[in-house]
Amino acid sequence: MAKIKVGVFGVGNACSSFIQGLQLCKEHGEKIEGLVHWNLGGYTPLDIEIVAAFDIDKRKVGKDLSEAIFSPPNNMLKLCDVPKLDVTVEKGHLLDEFSPDIKELIKIDDSPSVDIVDSLKSKGAEILVNLVPSSAIETTKFYAEKTIEAGCGFINCVPVFIASDAEWAGKFEKAGLPVVGDDLESQAGSTILHRWILELLTLRSVKILETYALDVGGSPESIHALDWEKTMAKRIVKTEAVKSAVPYDVPVVAGSTDYVDFLGDFRDTLIWIKGTIFGGAPITIDLKIKVPDGANAVSPLMDAIRGIKIAMDRGISGALESVSAYAFKHPPKSASPKTAEKWMMEFIEGKREK
Repeated sequence: MAKIKVGVFGVGNACSSFIQGLQLCKEHGEKIEGLVHWNLGGYTPLDIEIVAAFDIDKRKVGKDLSEAIFSPPNNMLKLCDVPKLDVTVEKGHLLDEFSPDIKELIKIDDSPSVDIVDSLKSKGAEILVNLVPSSAIETTKFYAEKTIEAGCGFINCVPVFIASDAEWAGKFEKAGLPVVGDDLESQAGSTILHRWILELLTLRSVKILETYALDVGGSPESIHALDWEKTMAKRIVKTEAVKSAVPYDVPVVAGSTDYVDFLGDFRDTLIWIKGTIFGGAPITIDLKIKVPDGANAVSPLMDAIRGIKIAMDRGISGALESVSAYAFKHPPKSASPKTAEKWMMEFIEGKREK
């Protein structure tokens, strides 16, 4: 199969995990631990080639990507050493005003921003992955527009509505390009686990009365998530995703509550569920999860990249319902985890159009 040439917006913890994940796949092949799909539609992780990367932090700009992924403020769990990739991180764009806490965290490079479209075209990029912080709303929209101008597919991993917005989906459709999103769902994060538990309880005729999932984390993204004025969409996305697992209206609260620097890239989440079983007898479930944010993104992101590549091979454009429902919290069309996986595999096998 041909290489899948990928560019990345935002060289943070998720990007670091993704690059390390690709290296581990090279080292271990099909024996790699924790990957959901080694071969997906004829493509393996070894077919993914990073050709471009963009960031605004002066500790990353100008460095080889293999070095930049370990530069501050990144604090991702190190999974392996990464050899030189011959991909230089270029100065990206920032169209958002960040909070004072975030400004202290980021050291903005003062060099001119590159022409995104020219850079992508010169490198032959065909798919762009948006991994900027969740509070970078206008920057995400800017990168989506530049992705269209460059003639690339777009994977939106943050809670800014692009794939799930009819106007944006229409822009990609008109340009003959696919888009998937929004807000990447972790491999084993709180939202997917919360949804699975609620779905199981509902299947077992447990009546759900109230539930919440509240978390603290130590990654830079955890600070961005606390900028509620800008990231209310994140809370809405997580809440709606959890609600989708129950076939009736339930009071739900889901979101980040604080930043704890010494946790590093780890996120601690408390899931609480209150309900009733047979005869109205009470049931309460308390579940605590601790998992690194970055590593949780690798497997679903690799699947999303291969899914959108298959769409491009087939000339399919616009928002991909199947890939989006499978790998993202706020897709154009929601589905239960089991149904979304079924849609995804039907799409890969050519039995579903989008």
